Amino acid sequence: MSSRELLAGSPSFRLWVASDVVRTIGFAVSTVVLPILVFERTGSPVQTGLLAALRVVPYLAVGLLAGAIADRVDRKRLLIATTVVEGLAMATIPIVDAVTPVPLAQVYAVTLVGSVAFVFADAAAFGALPTIVGPERLATANGVLLAAVSAAMIAGPALGSALVATVGAAPAVWVDVAGFALGAALLAGMRGEFREPLTSTSLRAHAAAGLRFVVSDRTLCVLLVAGFAQSLAIGAVAGQLVVYAVDGLGIPEIDARVGWLFSAGAVGTLLAGLVFGRMFARDRVRFLTPAALVGAAGALAVLADTGGLWAAAAGYLVFGLATQVAINTGITYRQLVSPAELRSSVNVIGRMVAWGGNPFGAMVAGFVAAASGVRTAFWAGVVVLALTAVVAAVLLPRRSVR
Repeated sequence: MSSRELLAGSPSFRLWVASDVVRTIGFAVSTVVLPILVFERTGSPVQTGLLAALRVVPYLAVGLLAGAIADRVDRKRLLIATTVVEGLAMATIPIVDAVTPVPLAQVYAVTLVGSVAFVFADAAAFGALPTIVGPERLATANGVLLAAVSAAMIAGPALGSALVATVGAAPAVWVDVAGFALGAALLAGMRGEFREPLTSTSLRAHAAAGLRFVVSDRTLCVLLVAGFAQSLAIGAVAGQLVVYAVDGLGIPEIDARVGWLFSAGAVGTLLAGLVFGRMFARDRVRFLTPAALVGAAGALAVLADTGGLWAAAAGYLVFGLATQVAINTGITYRQLVSPAELRSSVNVIGRMVAWGGNPFGAMVAGFVAAASGVRTAFWAGVVVLALTAVVAAVLLPRRSVR
């Protein structure tokens, strides 16, 4: 089924896509605005960087719990409730700042609360999407969502920067609040059954059942290992992209061309969403994953070797496309093979593994770049991706046992 047919035939999925877009635009705005707000108040790169850590740590801390809860409650209600919580938390920043400069402790607390709420929302979304579109249309649906969210991520940061320049950092947060409010309203219009039959097991036993399921499926295990290795490379590139532009390509820090590289990666992700539905099939996973990893390794090699901006932008575009195809392959496979009552738990485990690799890859790349240069750090990423492609090609089974 094509993307157009899916959107035309599923009103609930149309609402889901619209909700994702408005929420992502708001998130993208706050991704730019909040670091600017903190840096304006402190001038400290360390305190500004703390925001990024606060957005990652909650997933690693409460992911298993969130997955178990999302499997046992109405996922639509959980998704709406957590979206509202995120919006209310963000609203406190411009409200307080209208009276007095918002304390930094509040900005950190809001980021932490929102990040925890997002973990539960993400777990609910993983489990709810197959209910809306059905397993036979899941790959197409994931492709549509990826394309829509990627487009929003291209537009959101530019909007955030413009708002900071015109109305200020704190008032710009109202866009994020509005995105959460409209997103929750759109989700409320979806129709369907979003709750699985209740189980008598405890939350701990339910989370353990999700882990046992992952371990029991060889393809899942290989895809998780590949996902972690890939996330190391993604974290390394994302963490050093500005350094690469300045030191590797000789572009001044304040030059707008630095942003072109980021935009190129977002365009690659958008292209991945447009083609993924036609590329994916369960019997292609053993070929699709290694091929995407090889493509990512080749694209990163172009980045590591070139001295020209346009070649670097083309390489980063392909890197974004290839890595996102690999990511979506893992997500879609997990959603297809997981039992409905464990779907959120299994998918959260996958997300935890991937998110765990990003900060570690960024940290290691920083040390390597400081010692031997940013290009060496990128070549290390090429080696990781190439070896992972070989491992995936060897270990992925010829056919699914489920």
